[in-house]
Amino acid sequence: MRTLVCLATLLASGIASAAAPTPRLAVVSLDAPPDLTFTGKSLSDAIADEARHGGGFEVMGPDAVERTLGREGTVALVRCADDARCVADRAARLGVEHVVAGWIQASQDRYSVTLVHVDVGAHRRVAWVRRDVPIASRKLRADVLAAVPGLLSGEADRQGTLDVEASVKDATVTVDERIAGTTPLHQQLPPGRHKVQVSKAGYAAADPVWVDVPAGGRAQHVQRLYEIPPRDRPNKTSTAAAH
Repeated sequence: MRTLVCLATLLASGIASAAAPTPRLAVVSLDAPPDLTFTGKSLSDAIADEARHGGGFEVMGPDAVERTLGREGTVALVRCADDARCVADRAARLGVEHVVAGWIQASQDRYSVTLVHVDVGAHRRVAWVRRDVPIASRKLRADVLAAVPGLLSGEADRQGTLDVEASVKDATVTVDERIAGTTPLHQQLPPGRHKVQVSKAGYAAADPVWVDVPAGGRAQHVQRLYEIPPRDRPNKTSTAAAH
């Protein structure tokens, strides 16, 4: 009897496996400017490895994609960016159900990486993530790979909340080089590291800091500002008179 039960279990398992084949996923090299081509390719290979080990997909890596589509076809796919219909159309020859594509950019002090997960058959974007990583932190690979499981499972990349306070009210808060408001500030942002600076006239400028905002969570930054003694402040009247 026990043998029959085991055989029935194995048979049922075989039927289930035959009914639900492993979905196929293609990972495309990230679109990147010439000076970041190697970085983009390296990240794409790492994403493909991550998908193979824990994503539940049969994975086609960047090299296999280029062998199948050729150089021109691959470039055309890469340049679809987050246009799901374009990605799906360009990826039709790959014979996969899902595609992960994206791009990487760099500013003066950070990398910005955006990844897109597209359902080829449905011509729709399943999920997307963006990570801003300080260049000096050397955490680009780790931060991007940490976002891959959620991307593959289709989870929305939830925004986080940044709370900024200062020792004085109404201090100006700059987030990622843009004025975001005044203290106390509560702002929703994409998850990742964001450059925050707090300033106010009459107070010594505080150095910018990087604050890590978690997906769906909160991050707090409290800045102490020091008043500039009156004798050290610029005398606008005297300066105007001198001119």
